[in-house]
Amino acid sequence: MSDRGTDPTTERRKAGPRAVRKVGVERWVENVFFGLAEVAVLGIPGLLALMAAPQNAAVKFAALVGVTTLTLAIGTVRTGLTSFDWPAATPVLFLVRPVYHSLTVVAVAAGGAAVDVATGSTVGSLVVAVGLSLGAVRLFPRLVAVLDSLLPQWNWGLRRR
Repeated sequence: MSDRGTDPTTERRKAGPRAVRKVGVERWVENVFFGLAEVAVLGIPGLLALMAAPQNAAVKFAALVGVTTLTLAIGTVRTGLTSFDWPAATPVLFLVRPVYHSLTVVAVAAGGAAVDVATGSTVGSLVVAVGLSLGAVRLFPRLVAVLDSLLPQWNWGLRRR
């Protein structure tokens, strides 16, 4: 026991590692949380644009499904459970991500709502919203690769040194 007046258990806990690496489901849940933060915060302009959209219920349902799917998919990719990696945060991607996520949310909402209005099928809207969201998650790393391959004299901040 130390001179600080605490018991041995408290002393061991204080002396132990400060950051324990998360694994398994705990790591996936943490990455889903950060995926939600990325989509919800950076997609605010798109979400605000949808507030006054016609076909209100269909648009908001598709947007909700889209944001949920984007969040789960980004969390899964960030965890490393896919064949591709999620791009790291770089200065240029801080400019690209809000535009990309906002456009994705609007496109998913519009696509899902269009199916719902055309066919009257909420299930069809759900399928389209999920499909578009998964496609957008798969497309983003490719977009980053295209930005990376632009003119070499442009310093996009994407090149790994």
